Amino acid sequence: MYRSDLVDFVEVTPETLCRQRGTGKEVRIDIVADLMALAQETCAGLPLVVHGVELSIGSAHGWNDAYLRMLDNFQREWPFVWHSEHLGFQTISGADHASIAVGVPLPMPATKESVDLVASRSAAILDRYGVPFLLENPAHYFSNFLSDPEVGDDIGLMHAISKDSGCRLLLDLHNLYCNAVNHSFDPLAAIDRMPLDRVIEIHVAGGSSRDGFWMDAHDGRVPERVWEMLEYTLPMVPNLAGVVFELLEQHAVTLGAQAITEELTRARDIWNSQRKF
Repeated sequence: MYRSDLVDFVEVTPETLCRQRGTGKEVRIDIVADLMALAQETCAGLPLVVHGVELSIGSAHGWNDAYLRMLDNFQREWPFVWHSEHLGFQTISGADHASIAVGVPLPMPATKESVDLVASRSAAILDRYGVPFLLENPAHYFSNFLSDPEVGDDIGLMHAISKDSGCRLLLDLHNLYCNAVNHSFDPLAAIDRMPLDRVIEIHVAGGSSRDGFWMDAHDGRVPERVWEMLEYTLPMVPNLAGVVFELLEQHAVTLGAQAITEELTRARDIWNSQRKF
């Protein structure tokens, strides 16, 4: 059971409580009752937010309808305060219009077409669930993207989608840190360009180096630079509702309870010191 002196709310990826069944157009994502019950018991009545990974909101051929049907059931069983998704895509169209997974989430091109596609889908999700919907800035490992001048880049894409759809933003500082390390730019300057009044949630996390890239692996402690980014950002996000430390389940035992406690405590201390309004 989570300790309420360390955790004010819990973020759950609903797919981790589910099993996928069927294939092609018959695929479904079913909630496993025992896993759901265990998660609810562990969270001990703390407020819940949802962070999905399988919607693939930016797939040109269509998003994951099975995920949305699962989320309909999830909301009925365990209502959430807000929910979020990654701005990107992870499926492409295959034979007979079946979805083919590409293995990892891929970023959207910064084009007007991307804005129109994701903004219309985000607005539909807002109507569907009646709670705030957040899009997360992705980590990416490409230096050049297709873009339109009126959109500009990935930050411009976030601006435009949020403005056109009414969705809010999840600012993942570790993703931004990954991009800054891998593509050699100043992360604080990038933060200054974000629509910070639209940010509802912030992520911090740890990562690791692989093949010359800093990876968003969620496998360890938060880098010192990311803590500095959090201190820098917090005074400028008037609508922020929470900060989440991300850690994949398989790395939690290795990291250990003491280290996790220290990361949560540091996040709370920075929150308390930097929130002036």
